Amino acid sequence: MQGHRGKLGCIMRKGFQLIEAVLVIVVFLLGSASAQQGGAAGSKTVQPKAPTRVTPTPTVPPQTFYYSGKVVMDTGMAPPSPVAILRICNSSSRRETFTSGDGGFSFVVGDRAPSMMPDASEDTRSFGSDSQTSRNDPMTTGQNNFSSPTADCELRADLSGYSSSSIRLDASMNNTNVGVIVLHSRGKKVEGMVSVASMQVPAKARKEYEKGSEALEKGSLADAEKLLRKAIEEYPKFAEAWLRLGDLEQRRKNMEGATSDFQEAINADPNFALPYLRMAFLSAVASNWEQTHKLTERLLALDPINFPLGYYYNAVAEFNLNHLPQAETNALRAESLDKLHSEPRVELLLASIYTAKGAPAAAADHYRAYLKLVPDGPLNERVKADLAKTEAMANSRGATASPVNK
Repeated sequence: MQGHRGKLGCIMRKGFQLIEAVLVIVVFLLGSASAQQGGAAGSKTVQPKAPTRVTPTPTVPPQTFYYSGKVVMDTGMAPPSPVAILRICNSSSRRETFTSGDGGFSFVVGDRAPSMMPDASEDTRSFGSDSQTSRNDPMTTGQNNFSSPTADCELRADLSGYSSSSIRLDASMNNTNVGVIVLHSRGKKVEGMVSVASMQVPAKARKEYEKGSEALEKGSLADAEKLLRKAIEEYPKFAEAWLRLGDLEQRRKNMEGATSDFQEAINADPNFALPYLRMAFLSAVASNWEQTHKLTERLLALDPINFPLGYYYNAVAEFNLNHLPQAETNALRAESLDKLHSEPRVELLLASIYTAKGAPAAAADHYRAYLKLVPDGPLNERVKADLAKTEAMANSRGATASPVNK
């Protein structure tokens, strides 16, 4: 009997490995694109023929507005992971979209905004003067009107461990690029966020680096490369310049070149944490789980607090290497550190881990947690189907899966 269960567990684990390779890693790259494509489809409306109105009251036609912009770190670099964009109106917040790999974002709002945001879940946290959050329904409170882009609204970015600048929206900004949102590390910068070796950079090299970073943010890749390479010529151990050069190659989709540059950043300063995170992401996309595991172990040894995404990548690697106890430990750690739930797909990973461990009730809890965090996501039909299967498995074993309250 135990041999039969062992074979069944192995089959289930392999099956969910294939599912999670799509759900947890590949969708990570496609999330923001899905949101934009879904938004475009949702904006189409059909005006049926109707008899002449007898009421003299005029009707206002539906209006939609397009916004775009960019998020950058206070170091001038692109964010290390996708960042949620929040639209905050009258003290209540909604997550509109996520940034792309270079920090760019775009979304649509208007009279039919809810149907235009299939990948933008509502975030109904209320922001008070003490910066603490509480649950509140923005759709039923006072004059909160998320469908009106000219209401009392502003945009912020949401990334664990960082505070965000804000952009105030007004009617003149409809259908425009609203500018740049800057993320600042909360409190004193921790070791690993900035290269110690780079603090010894000569003034001339620093100037070239700053000009190169500015050119990169403007999308002038050729100019940025020339300036960053000049900075490196002036100071070969300029780890941050190597990191930015890797970011540039990643924008060009030259993953081999990006990996080489990130490795040079590590060679210049082995205690600089960010290159390990960048390389771990590329390794995970390539399904190189041994390398992903090695890189994230080093990253988390350098900084075990400020990189919940590092625990997430590590857990994905452990899961695909069939190390379920370690995968569970690090996925739970990622979940606990990510207080703002900026990476909700950790719930899907935990669901797969508990399914592979033969704990369908626990798996169902995490599927529910994901659906609660992302009520309108593009993966939801698949997640609901997997939830139904795990609930059936739990019921067949006489276990009751209770909802997760997070």
